[in-house]
Amino acid sequence: MRYTEAVAREVIRYRAPATMVPHIAGVDFPLTEDYTVPKGTIVFPSVFESSFQGFTEPDRFDPDRFIEPRQEDQLYKRNFLAFGAGPHQCVGQRYALNQLMLFIAMFAALVDFRRHRTTGCDDLMYVPTICPKDDCKVFLSKRCARFPSLSLGSDLHSGEN
Repeated sequence: MRYTEAVAREVIRYRAPATMVPHIAGVDFPLTEDYTVPKGTIVFPSVFESSFQGFTEPDRFDPDRFIEPRQEDQLYKRNFLAFGAGPHQCVGQRYALNQLMLFIAMFAALVDFRRHRTTGCDDLMYVPTICPKDDCKVFLSKRCARFPSLSLGSDLHSGEN
């Protein structure tokens, strides 16, 4: 599921679920030539904006950027901040990626879907995360006659196969 993981990572890079994450400056930090963020200041770095810096064709959805030989998530890891960075990186990163990969795999296998394209459907709204301005209208239909059951049936517990 290497490609599915690359798709999940690109979804998170391209449309970060948390657009800004507050931090407290641990030291005076020169932001520009004329301004230094004083130690103790609460800052809101944009995870959303950083995920477009450095990456090849950043406005294009391209899962291949996360696969060898490109590995742009490693090359530009200072800009791939959806899960934070350094010692304060999100401990649930692997869990979140696995959940997203499972959702993508099951959704693509079980459901046919088509996006209803409207004027401005690719424009974003901040509420406080991001979402499409048209609320992302999607047409869904079953791909299979019956969805598989994901619950453990009583026959598994009784030893019957």
